[in-house]
Amino acid sequence: MKIDSSVLNGLPHAQRERFEMYATEIVCESFIFTADRDYLTARFAYFQKQPHLFLWSAAQAIEKYLKANILLLGSGSVKRTHDHTKLAFALRVSHAERLDIDMTIPDGWSEQGVALWPKLTVDGFLERIAILGLPDVRYDQVQLDVQLQDLVFLDRLAFSLRDRLIAESVLDCRLVSEQIKSRFLDLNYSFAPTDYAHPSWVGLRLFHTSVTTLEAALKGCYGRSDLYGVWAEKSMGLKPLDIERLSRRVTAADD
Repeated sequence: MKIDSSVLNGLPHAQRERFEMYATEIVCESFIFTADRDYLTARFAYFQKQPHLFLWSAAQAIEKYLKANILLLGSGSVKRTHDHTKLAFALRVSHAERLDIDMTIPDGWSEQGVALWPKLTVDGFLERIAILGLPDVRYDQVQLDVQLQDLVFLDRLAFSLRDRLIAESVLDCRLVSEQIKSRFLDLNYSFAPTDYAHPSWVGLRLFHTSVTTLEAALKGCYGRSDLYGVWAEKSMGLKPLDIERLSRRVTAADD
């Protein structure tokens, strides 16, 4: 673990080692174990067909795993940022291999009917989760389309960022119910043993594509869209660009 030398100036060797040991424990508890809880919650939410909770928890888990890697392996310091791309850039300076994950379809899945696998990069996935994990999503102000590959990519990224960082298992994290832990290994080809009996993935694509009430109001479905726009800006703190985005009608040119 890299620690700013100015923090440890003048400390005897034994005290320095003791400080570093406890500092490492603080990072594990503050970032890794909390990331584990978010990761397990995201997986449970996926199987419960709760896309909002899946995206929010996945975004939180990735952010904390990235920060833990930077603190334990990288520069030793992180800013108070939630920007996944910036955190990934900081980690790549010292340990680019931690973000080198396979983005291809799992072996045998195409033969079973999984099609249209996206050609995403790691940065593309980080950006997708960061955007869909924004507060607007939690407030049900955007449409969602969460798919099976989101779960696969999350597992691969979590494994790469967590593997060999600490000895404790993801399942050792505290304050998580056994029910949430129960979905840790299902379809988790990154963490599960090779002989694990996975359930069928059929029907696990998640959709949340209906127009939200807010969006419908701003599109004029309830009349006086201008009035709803003024109210949303003043009462909900929406920015003019957000209102414009939500109120824009889809045309043939947009397809």
